Amino acid sequence: MTFIHIVLLPVKTTAPKELVAKVVMELNALSKHIPYVLKSRCGATVTQRGQQYTHALLVELESGDQLQAYNDHAAHQAVLADIKKIISEPSLAMDF
Repeated sequence: MTFIHIVLLPVKTTAPKELVAKVVMELNALSKHIPYVLKSRCGATVTQRGQQYTHALLVELESGDQLQAYNDHAAHQAVLADIKKIISEPSLAMDF
């Protein structure tokens, strides 16, 4: 069974649209840069049900043992630096 990592992002309304688009594109491409990432999907909500969370990320890993390596991977760290520039408050993450 695969391991799922979900992150909800509260993107600031004042965040540069180009930077937000770059973050979404980079998050969607994580599986191209991190071998044990089976799938990554990121996008903006199309409803208001997410309250302050405007974007979501779903990452599928081969196993939970790879979560720390994923967190430490250079590709993840690079996009994380940009994420910190566009969010208004801490993100919410869940793993199962």
